[in-house]
Amino acid sequence: MDMERDNDPVCGGDAIVPSLTISSQRRHELLGTTPGIPRSGGATRHLMHVVLRILKSWPRLMALHQTIHLPPMIHRVQLTGETPVPLANCYALVKLWADHTSSTAKLVHDSVLQEARRLLREHHSYNETDLLAAAQSLLILAIILFFSIEGAPSRGDDGPSDAQLLVDLWDVKYRLATTGLFLAPEMSHHLPPWKAWALFSAKRRTILCLNHLEWAWSLLHGYPVLTCFELGPLPAPAAGHLWRETDEGKWRGLYGDWLHQWKDGGYLMVELFHIKAGEPLDARSEAWLAEAGELGVMLMAEGR
Repeated sequence: MDMERDNDPVCGGDAIVPSLTISSQRRHELLGTTPGIPRSGGATRHLMHVVLRILKSWPRLMALHQTIHLPPMIHRVQLTGETPVPLANCYALVKLWADHTSSTAKLVHDSVLQEARRLLREHHSYNETDLLAAAQSLLILAIILFFSIEGAPSRGDDGPSDAQLLVDLWDVKYRLATTGLFLAPEMSHHLPPWKAWALFSAKRRTILCLNHLEWAWSLLHGYPVLTCFELGPLPAPAAGHLWRETDEGKWRGLYGDWLHQWKDGGYLMVELFHIKAGEPLDARSEAWLAEAGELGVMLMAEGR
């Protein structure tokens, strides 16, 4: 993937960037095949339902607490000053969804779908900040559309199917990736600028969550599940205490401690993918899990 910021010394343009264009095989799996009857084992189905419940909790969290408590892919730095318009609109729709009844289900469904379509249509023109907010909003809106409106009308000729929406989301992931997913100080194991780290971490988390959504949806509806091996070069979600810290001075101290603890380099997604089922975790994986936030725990559970 060609990077738009190759010469930026902060962004680390020489990094190996994951390919986030949808493959022809995956496109065919979603659009060119008839879904089968879900045949996964009981343990996998149970895990799928756990993941779905967690995904569905994110719009509920936003409705209950507004910006006081945030889903694990939105960082407080993004809300400094004026809330990006895509997220502001998302919060309004989440409130509408949370208050909906059977008589207003169609109105809510159509309003959410209309906003999702708008973001998919316009995201190419957004700057980096608004593009990230749009991707996060699309994640929340898709969760509502796919799993969270009881009695909503099925989408036939009146709108894109769930599968088509998932395909369209790949373009958003690709566009977001072209704004940079790696910081040069991270790659060289040095202290990065706090706000840049927060935004780049949020971008990586958002892409992971979008893939997470597609994995759960595919399993639920009998489609081939999404593999995420192309995300192997990415740093795994950062320690929960680093992600949650909102004071820059305190964060710098905590990050310095983290650099010392992880002196051999931060934990990567490829290490998570190589964990073997039924075997004890290696020391690095166990250390990462010990400090991982909720997103890290979900990834560990889903992977092995």
